[in-house]
Amino acid sequence: MKKWFIHHPKTLSMHEIQCLLVAYPFIMTPQAIQMYMTLCAFSNVREGSFTSHDLAIHLNVFDHEVEPLIQTCVSVDLMQWYEQKNMVILVIKPVLDIPALMSHPLFARLLSTQDSLYFKALSMKYPPLKNDLTPTQFKYQQRHLDWNDADENRFNLKKETSLPQSETFKTSLFLQLCEEIILPSSMRNEENLSIITSLANTYLVDEKSMKKFVSKAINYKTLTLNAHKLSELILTSYQVSGYKDTSYQQHPLSFFTAINEGRPVVEKDQQLIEFLNSQYTFDQETFNFLLETILKSYHGRFTKKNAQHLAESWVRAKIKNLKDAKAYVKSQKSSISDSNSMKLPEHYNNKNISYERKDELIKKIKEMDDE
Repeated sequence: MKKWFIHHPKTLSMHEIQCLLVAYPFIMTPQAIQMYMTLCAFSNVREGSFTSHDLAIHLNVFDHEVEPLIQTCVSVDLMQWYEQKNMVILVIKPVLDIPALMSHPLFARLLSTQDSLYFKALSMKYPPLKNDLTPTQFKYQQRHLDWNDADENRFNLKKETSLPQSETFKTSLFLQLCEEIILPSSMRNEENLSIITSLANTYLVDEKSMKKFVSKAINYKTLTLNAHKLSELILTSYQVSGYKDTSYQQHPLSFFTAINEGRPVVEKDQQLIEFLNSQYTFDQETFNFLLETILKSYHGRFTKKNAQHLAESWVRAKIKNLKDAKAYVKSQKSSISDSNSMKLPEHYNNKNISYERKDELIKKIKEMDDE
């Protein structure tokens, strides 16, 4: 079942409500407007994800009618839609005011055909600026930025590492769920978030469950996170057995868990996976296929020596993507099969060999052993 999650709360102003009730009925259906207002309300009073049925109850519609109504809101730029597996993350955008609607290339034409006295009264209350007015600009001079190349590199690195896009656990989503009282701002540092994200990806903990575990692992007197306690809480409370999604388009730790029959990744293997991921520039699909090939090639042994040996051979083979990797592995299997096919001596299939010949062969074998 598809779930919905609102990225951040949205509170409607009185002017936005007026625009929704007076102008937007000429742009979208009343039910779609009601959907938008309901989602705004949900964003302020509900925590976490919700289902289509939750919305259908409040809108007095069938469950299957919910998604088209949300799509309507997206189509008129009242929302943004981001898909993540079985969840859709919605970003609620502000309502366009009357001047913005009247200057919109499509909406202005739709509204110009309407004869509503209420809409005309609202338009007169919020008239557009005159065309002969020119905005005045001022140079920003309040703060001086002392910035160098090293600062720029650190800043870019922090942006890249703070919210890894390929991971199953979404740190930004987790932080949105955590109120200040649960995870204070002073504790939202790189070290704590790294511990939380690593454990979440290792044991496949969702953002809502992780919020519960983190709240129990924090010492609020000293404002410290007990990583060991957090790990124990997850191990005793969160079951991940049976995770079998072996698609290559997922985080390496999740994929490694799946190909190991749902068993959580042990710390030693996790460190090796992270090391390989940092050393080699394969894309996510190719890297996961590399992990799978390592385990198959070495009969389940996952060591640094074996992993690097195989990864280096892929680098030398100039593998760029999953297609290249699969073709290379197939060619390697063919060459090994050819090399193992030895030509047997003529007498191997001769069942009528004489006793004299047999004694001669045994004698030669013994001489070879003596040497």
